[in-house]
Amino acid sequence: MSVLIRFFIGLRMTQRVLAIHDLCSFGRCSLTMAMPVISAMGIQVCPFPTAWFSNNLTYGDFAFKDFTADMQGFMKRWEQLGLHYDAIYSGFLADAAQVAVVEEAVKRFAGKDTLVVVDPAMGDDGKLYPVFDASMPLTMKSLVSRASLITPNYTEACLLLGRELQDPAEMPAVESKALRNLCEDLADLGAGQIVITSVPAGPEYIKVASFDRASAAFSELSVKRLPLTTCGTGDLFTSVVTGAVLNGRTLEAAVALAAQFASFVIDYTCRSGQDSREGVVLEPCLKKLVELTSRG
Repeated sequence: MSVLIRFFIGLRMTQRVLAIHDLCSFGRCSLTMAMPVISAMGIQVCPFPTAWFSNNLTYGDFAFKDFTADMQGFMKRWEQLGLHYDAIYSGFLADAAQVAVVEEAVKRFAGKDTLVVVDPAMGDDGKLYPVFDASMPLTMKSLVSRASLITPNYTEACLLLGRELQDPAEMPAVESKALRNLCEDLADLGAGQIVITSVPAGPEYIKVASFDRASAAFSELSVKRLPLTTCGTGDLFTSVVTGAVLNGRTLEAAVALAAQFASFVIDYTCRSGQDSREGVVLEPCLKKLVELTSRG
C-alpha cells in the first residue's frame, strides 16, 4: 500500500467542541485557555462567548460586554445551518440566565453520542465565589443533571451536594472510601462520569479522583501542590480531559494526562517569574501537550 493511500485511510473527520465560556482579551483563562489546548489535541473549538472581558478578574477592575441576550440568535442560526457538535463544554457562567442558555444549547445540539462537559465553576477554598448568591448551587445542579461529564473541585462538589463547606487547606486528607462515596453521590445527580479536583491530601499534595458510573471504575492520584495561585488552571485541566476523552482515552487515562500536563505548565510558570495575574504560561508548553497526546 502506498504512503499516500495509507495517509488518506488514516484521515478522519475533525471533531468539534462548542465551548461556552467567557472571553478575556488579556489573562489566560476560559476561552483563551480552552481554544489553544483543545485545538492542540486535534479538535476544532467553536467559541460561544457568554461575555467579553477586557482582562481576567485577578486584576480587580475590568470592562466587559455581556452577550447573554445575543446567544439565542447564534443558536437559531446554527440550527438553520444544520451544524452539529461532538461535544458541548461549559465553564464559568455569570448567572442563572447563562445557565439556562447552556441548557438550551444541550437541548438543541446534543445527540445521544454528544459529550456534554460541565465545569461547575462557582467556588473554591471552602467558599462560594462572592459574585454568586446561595441560589447558584441549585441552579448549577440542574445543569449538572444534563451532563455526561462534570469536573467540580472539592468545594464545588460539596456545594452541589449541599454538604458543609470547609477550607480544603485546613482539612485532613480525604480517604479513598469517602472520596469514592462523594463521586457516587455526584453521579446520582445525573452525570455518568465524575472528576473531582483539588481534593485535600495533606500539606504537600492534592488528589484528583475520577469515577465512571457505567463501569463502576474509580481511581485517584496525588499531585504535588505547587506554589502558584492564578486563574485558568481549572480551565486548563478540564480542557485536556475533554480533548482526551473525545480522542478515545478512558476517563482515568484522560485525568492522568490532564494532571501531568497541568503540573508541567504550572511548574513552567513558577520558574518563568511571570506576573501570576496573567495566568499560566501556556504557549511554550503546547508542544509538550502535542507530544503527550501523540503517545496515546
